[in-house]
Amino acid sequence: MDRSEYKDALDTYKQEHLPVVLTAAEAMDILGVGKNTMYRLLKSGELPAVRIGRAWRISEENLGHFLLGYANLVKATSQG
Repeated sequence: MDRSEYKDALDTYKQEHLPVVLTAAEAMDILGVGKNTMYRLLKSGELPAVRIGRAWRISEENLGHFLLGYANLVKATSQG
């Protein structure tokens, strides 16, 4: 197996087995929130994430769960 075949096999493995992770900046764009709000959510644990060194990584799955929970909260409060 040459280097390019190995790299292709590794890329395929990553896509099939590893979760998609986002940076804090990417999650900020998706949520439409500012930097202070993003880091408050991360530090409080409201949005589960992992800190690697100084960088936060948020799994796509955790972001989806956060959005669903927030949507359910908004729906419940609007129904009275």
